[in-house]
Amino acid sequence: MILHKMFLMNKFRFTALLLLLAWTTSEAQIDIANARSMSEGSTVTIKGIATNGAEQGIIRYIQDDTGGLPAYPGTGSVGDFPDDVRRGDLVEVTGVIKSFNGLLEIDPITAYNVESRDNALPEPKLITPDQLNESNEGLLVRLENVRFKNGGGIFSGGVYEFEAAGESGVIFLRTNHGLIGTNIPLANVNLTGLASEFNGNHQLLPRDASDLEIADDFFITSSLRQSDIAKDGFTISWNTNTTGTSNLRYGTDPSNLDIDLTVGGSNTSHSISLSGLDPAKIYYVQAYSDNGSTTINSGVEVFSTASNSNGFIEIYFNYQVDGSFSNGAYADDYTPIALEAAIIDRIRAAQSTIDVSVYNTNRNPIINALTEAYNRGVQERLVTDNETSNLALQELMPPFPVVRGNAEGLMHNKFFVIDAESETNSWVIMGSTNMTQQNIGEDPNNTIHIQDQALARAYTIEFEELWGADGAEPGIFNVRFGAQKARNTPRLFVIGGVPVESYFSPTDNTTVGITQALATAEEDVEFALLTFTNNELGAAIIDAHRDDVDVRGIIENINDQGGEFDFLQSNGVNVIDDTGSRQLHHKYCIIDATAPDSDPMVVTGSHNWSGGAETRNDENTLIFHSASMANIFLQEFEARWCEAQGGGNSCVTSTEAVEGIEGFTATISPNPAVDVAVIDLNLDRRADLVIRLLDLNGRTLQAKLLGGTEGHLTERLSLGALPAGTYLVSFEVEGKSVVRKLQVLP
Repeated sequence: MILHKMFLMNKFRFTALLLLLAWTTSEAQIDIANARSMSEGSTVTIKGIATNGAEQGIIRYIQDDTGGLPAYPGTGSVGDFPDDVRRGDLVEVTGVIKSFNGLLEIDPITAYNVESRDNALPEPKLITPDQLNESNEGLLVRLENVRFKNGGGIFSGGVYEFEAAGESGVIFLRTNHGLIGTNIPLANVNLTGLASEFNGNHQLLPRDASDLEIADDFFITSSLRQSDIAKDGFTISWNTNTTGTSNLRYGTDPSNLDIDLTVGGSNTSHSISLSGLDPAKIYYVQAYSDNGSTTINSGVEVFSTASNSNGFIEIYFNYQVDGSFSNGAYADDYTPIALEAAIIDRIRAAQSTIDVSVYNTNRNPIINALTEAYNRGVQERLVTDNETSNLALQELMPPFPVVRGNAEGLMHNKFFVIDAESETNSWVIMGSTNMTQQNIGEDPNNTIHIQDQALARAYTIEFEELWGADGAEPGIFNVRFGAQKARNTPRLFVIGGVPVESYFSPTDNTTVGITQALATAEEDVEFALLTFTNNELGAAIIDAHRDDVDVRGIIENINDQGGEFDFLQSNGVNVIDDTGSRQLHHKYCIIDATAPDSDPMVVTGSHNWSGGAETRNDENTLIFHSASMANIFLQEFEARWCEAQGGGNSCVTSTEAVEGIEGFTATISPNPAVDVAVIDLNLDRRADLVIRLLDLNGRTLQAKLLGGTEGHLTERLSLGALPAGTYLVSFEVEGKSVVRKLQVLP
């Protein structure tokens, strides 16, 4: 009996020991293949070589002889992982098995230890695109003789398709990846990277440029570059890795490049000038080179000649600017009434066509003007977002057709194209302004009017993708929004002597264009933005700051998820939030406004500095290389900067207040006035004169710029719509101003 009890006791102890061993070994180090087979929520310990470093952010892919598994320091993780972990480290990691958007990973990390550094990486596993799947997830892999779909373009963030041996796959480049801004190889590539997954889609993650090994002996190393843009031609340049001939095919139809220029020679730097072309014409160009044994081709790219248009560029703001910063350049106006009136005047002057692509419209006067133009025979087409209210379209039910779109993002454009086929009456109107009472009357915004046929034709190409047809009626089954669109519009223009870059999102790498513009800054950068969540642009701003560029910025939505505001401030950037009751709606950036001998630029349009604007939305952006435009936008920025810091009324007295202006007199009569006041002026020299009617809060109610004024003249102020009260009339000449009171009677 005693022996039997001892036997039972020993059996119990042995069973308990087995259970204890089973429990303890569940967190003992195991092969990665075994760890991948365990259920979510299991705690595991693995050991392997880190196959990536900070180029993929804070995730680290760990690989042993049996498999690969990424480790992500999510909520609840300990220590300084991943800062302690570099590529080539032998690291032991303990954490919880988790599936995140289809990717199996360790998250959180409860313990880790770097055992050694600078170890040899595992040999990449050779696979085909179809083998970029679950069985190889987490491994360092290699695919040979890959060809990128968009070869010859520029990498931005996001997904890029490739093919090899009749199979297809994609790579993904995260924000701030080292390949962003570099050329997409126009050659066969041996591609190395990390096999990953997102939302059930398997993808390859290259780590750096060395993961794209060119497999060809002879290839084009750059995209086609356009220069010397004239009305009758332009120059195209490109490079090859070794010497070859210089040749071009071109035409006005991308599927029929019927003109061949064979220059020959033997160079690595190639340049051919095209002449005898038509003004404001869009041409499709393909370069090719021959080294005696192989002929290589670029992609077909699109360019435009300059136009015969006058190139007028008009700038409108809806808030008063600080003219004391003017170097002689001024906006055309800065009142809500003038901003809207200028748009309506363009609509009323249209002769043949009006295309409108605007996110939201609730201003009946604009729809009324469009309807009037349509009724007198102007062809009209309107595209808007499919989710906004567009109250003016609901209330007035316009007779012209309307297309609503972008199911994946926003149809966020803000542009008009008027009479695109006219040399003298073709206008593009663009900027940050929606056609709403809020945007026109209350939120600081800008609108630019550009008289240029070449730009109007380019904007028409973009519009007709959204419209789905090139005629009056939409092609409902052919509409293209967001990422469905093609990269099919010219990038560079010369408008009235001003070089202009044009970008449409999400096809044109707008973020790369803005980043490259910021990289040229030598003296100063100013930006005023509704929202700022784009990490690449945040990094570009910080780079400018670290290069001793004077950077200032205003952001309206400082608490947006993923916002850059705190990040910028913590890195010493002078950025502030807009604290006013209205919403700062601008999306502009100014580069080197105080350095006219540099390359001053203005970036503006509908494009918020956000991931959605870059990857999903329909957006339009222009970059103007113009010292005078940079100065005009600087005047606007300085007023908003002052207001955001609590400057109040002092921010909107646009010039230095003085007792009088030498050689200038002005009288207002009658004063008090009822409906009309007449201003009698005299200026003893030729100069620009600005007259403003302001309320006692400093808000501009009316404004007029009299350019090159001299001698005696009179101006009328219409007062009938004003409530009775006291107002201010400001006169500004050559950076100085004088202010007079005006009493308005009921």
